[in-house]
Formats: sequence, structure tokens, C-alpha cells
Amino acid sequence: MSVGTLAASYCRLGWHLVPLYGVVEPEVCTCWKGKDCGTPGKHPSGGEAWHLSATNDEDEVMSWFEGSRPVNVGLLLGPKSGVIDVELDGDHAKAAWNELGLGEIWTPTYQAGRGPHRLFRWQEDLPAVAVRKVLGIEVRIGNGGKAAQSVIPPSTHHTGVVYQWVPGMGPDEVELQPLPERLLNLCWNDDGSGQSRAVARSPAREMLHRPVQSGGRNNELYRFACAEAARCGPNLDNEREQQDLLLKIRAVNLIQCKPPLDDSECVQIYRSAIGFIRKNRAAGVSTEVAIAAAEAGPPTTEITTARQPGLTATGWQRVFTEVGLSFSPLTPDNDSDPEWGPGEWSLTIIHSDPIEYRLHVPHWRQFTADHTGNVTLTVDQYRSAAKVAAQVLAATGRVMLDDDPKRWRQIWDGGYKVRDNVSAGDRATKRTARGVKAKLLDNAGEEWPGASSLRYVLLASWLYDRLAQAAQPSDDDIPDPTGRAAWRQDGTLWFAWGKVWEDIERQHRVEVGERLALRRRLLARMGGVEDFRHAEYRHLGGTRKSYVVWSRREFAALEDMAATLTPLPPLPPLPPDE
Repeated sequence: MSVGTLAASYCRLGWHLVPLYGVVEPEVCTCWKGKDCGTPGKHPSGGEAWHLSATNDEDEVMSWFEGSRPVNVGLLLGPKSGVIDVELDGDHAKAAWNELGLGEIWTPTYQAGRGPHRLFRWQEDLPAVAVRKVLGIEVRIGNGGKAAQSVIPPSTHHTGVVYQWVPGMGPDEVELQPLPERLLNLCWNDDGSGQSRAVARSPAREMLHRPVQSGGRNNELYRFACAEAARCGPNLDNEREQQDLLLKIRAVNLIQCKPPLDDSECVQIYRSAIGFIRKNRAAGVSTEVAIAAAEAGPPTTEITTARQPGLTATGWQRVFTEVGLSFSPLTPDNDSDPEWGPGEWSLTIIHSDPIEYRLHVPHWRQFTADHTGNVTLTVDQYRSAAKVAAQVLAATGRVMLDDDPKRWRQIWDGGYKVRDNVSAGDRATKRTARGVKAKLLDNAGEEWPGASSLRYVLLASWLYDRLAQAAQPSDDDIPDPTGRAAWRQDGTLWFAWGKVWEDIERQHRVEVGERLALRRRLLARMGGVEDFRHAEYRHLGGTRKSYVVWSRREFAALEDMAATLTPLPPLPPLPPDE
């Protein structure tokens, strides 16, 4: 099968492809930069808007290979193709994969220059990022309008090696599998493993003012290259900008390195710097943070993760249930201990009566009944770590935040000690970390719904209408055996909560959880009691039935809540013009 035919065959799978510059010979790209290209054989030939021209038309793909110049093929990742790519780029990534116990997965897999690429099925419950790095494992998502692509067979790697499907694991031999749940959960977590601890070092640009001797040349030139690449900002992919960067690196090498490095090393440093900044940018890291990380030194190849409170030395392996929280320094990449933060979690204050909090966690969309990822909390629940965990479990059915109660309280409430200026040793500043509940409030959104549009008012009016039809006290003074509302001679109203709502739902649509939410509101209005008063009554025949028992005061609380829906009287007409 020719390379063009193989590439075109992917279109039948619904994959969208983009043409890439090819590799003429090892390290030499077909673009105009040739051997000075920073990413030979990896960048699209369609310009900056390459993702807009991605196609799944077989004839168009075949036409890419009609010329004599080599062409590489890129797979557009994300919802359009329905594919994501997991790359194990290096030994540390392979070690993390094994430590996580993910093993071999029968999904399309191909071998690239440094490690295997496994393709998985795109799914909606993925972070809205182009790329997410997890313990060294690179997950290319292409989500949230952020384009990403991967070079696929039959392309040629910049080393001259041809990308090849692993035997028996081509896309026509095995189907795309969903991302393993452990890896999916970690994609939502910012556990600090992608951050570097800032250290007291001179700025990378100091290399312009002092010579560098043998032993530190490669390291210092790399720092300088990364800092300069970061300052290119969105113009980093501009061909002229890249050539200017390479020229700077070569000039600084010749003038300041004693003796100068080989030109091949300069080109390799230049390519590594572009790759480092490009991946940071794709992951959503700001230019300032990327420069700080670059000036801290080259990224280490070892797995070094800050210890999370309450975990063992190998605790980084654990897929913690607080999916989406962050565990990192308060200011990214600074010299302080990591601490828990909201990460992907967000909060909205609902200025209703009483006030409520709406906690939103994107990863919970798959578990909540309405697929919003929202969990509603009262003020009392929000203040308690245990009650938050109980409400989340009730709303999702499976997310247990307090599987380690002490650790969860520490995350939610804070109170643990952290150090700023860690490199100062004993002189480091110690402080008490604030909990996630406080940090969520720092950036909480707010909603002020109008009274007539409040859903709970509508529900209260339905309940009031049903209870207002209660039977008057009978001579035998017994509650209705069907559970419908009935007054008794002592002035109490007896009814079965479930039966009343069963009658309401014959006429109105009531969403899951709304009855419980209204119950909480009523209890708050009735003085904050824990539950309604209940009583049992044994009817003729021995049938025992449980009833809610309200006094006229409690019925009046419902009436007051439902009355909010009553429209205001019309305004008097304006006087006629004189």
C-alpha cells in the first residue's frame, strides 16, 4: 500500500487530516528553513489556520502525495475526528504508565521516535485544553476550541525513522478505546507535578553580559533560548521569528561560550526550546510562568511531585477523588510549599431565600442527574466538610470526597502549615493555608434571580394548592388513609409527603432533587429544625401509616413562601397629557 493510499484510508474512519512538511533527510525539513527548522516534519504546511482546513476527503488527501517532495500527515485531535492521543515520550512517562497499572490496552497504537502513541476515543468529559501533561504522560486532547494534532504513520520522524503501527494494533485492526478512568481523573487534576520549584539563580539573560565556561554552556544556553522563545509570544510559530531566535542562539554561543558549542548542539537547543514553550502554551501556561520555569533550568526527566498532605511517598500514584482540585504553590512556580486550591472547581452564590451555593465540578457532569456537574448546598452544608461530602455523594451517587475523612477536612477547611521562601531553610516564612471553601469564595460568581422566576416558589405554590384542598376535620377525627392532606380537630394538618407529591406530579414536572431542596427551604423557614414532625396512625384492619404533622404556623410558612409568586397589583394609569 502506498503512503498516499494509507493516509487516505484514515478518512473512512472519520478522521480529519492536515498536511505537514516532510523530512528530506534526518533533521532536514521540506520547509524553507531546511536543517535550521525547529520542528522538522512536525508543523502544518497550511499556515497558522491549519486546523480550519483539516479534511476527511480521500481524493484531497491523495493529492498531497502527487509531488516529488516528502509529505507528513497530521491527525486533527478532538471532537471533529473523535480521537485523542496519549504519548509516552521517554522513560519517565513509560514508568508512570506502569506505576499507574494501566498495562497494555488494545487501542490503535503506533511507534514514534522516542516512544509509543496510543489513540483513544474522544469524550465530552475531558478538560477544555489542547494538551494536558500527567506525570510525564502527554495527553493531547484538542478540546475547547484549542487545536492540537499528532504526526501519524506513514510519516517520517526527524531522525529518519518512519512512524509505524504496532503489528495487530492498527486502526483497521482494533477499535478506539475510552481513556482509562484513572488517567481521565488525573487529567482533571493539577497535582503540581508540572511545576518546577524556583531557585535562586541569575536570570537567563545574564548570559549576554558574562562568558560561560565549559561545563555549564549547554545548560545556560538552553535557559537563554527558552526565555527568548517565550518572549516571542504568539509569534513563536512565525518562520522569521524562529530564524531570528536561532541566529541569537548562534551569536551568543560564539561570543559567550568558552569554547563555543558545536553548531549541531545549538540547533538541538533551539528545537528543544521551541518545543518546551510550545507545550507550555498549549497547556495554558502564561508567558510569565513559562519564562520563570525556563530560567529555573531545564525540565528534569525524573518524576518529582510535591507531597500531598496525608499521602505516602508514592502517593502521587493515587487517583484522588477530589477530581479537578489543584495542589501547587499559591503562586505558580514560586519558592513555596504546595497547597490545595479550587483548580477546575467553581462556585456561584445564589441570592435566594435562603442563600444557596452552587458548586460546579466539570468532571461530575457524567454523575449528576441533569448532567450539569452542579451540586447545590445550603450555608450550613457549605461550612461543614462532612456535609459537603454527604451532599456530593447524594447528588452523584458515587463521588466520595471523604474516603479519607481527615484528609478531606484538611483540603476543605485548610489549617495545615505551609512555608514560603523554602530555599531560605530555617528562615522560611510559615503560615496557615486557607481551605478550598474559602478560596472558592474569593472568585465566586453571583446570581440574583427575581422572586417570580424562582423555581422553589413555583414548587411551593403547587404544594400549597394541594394542601389547601385538605379535608376538614371529620367526626371520627382520623387522618386520610390514602395519605392525602386532612385537618384534625386539634388544628393539625396530617398528610403523607410522598402521596401529596405523587398527586402534584400528575399535573406538573418535578425534577430530581427538587422536592428535597424545597423541604430544606421549608425547614429553614420553620426555624431551622432538622425535620418535620412525624406521627403514625393505625387504621382499621391494622394498617399503620406514617404522616407529616403540621401546625397552622407551619402551614402559614408554606403559604408565605408560595405568596411570593402572587403578581403585584397593576399600576394606576398615567394622567392624560394636558
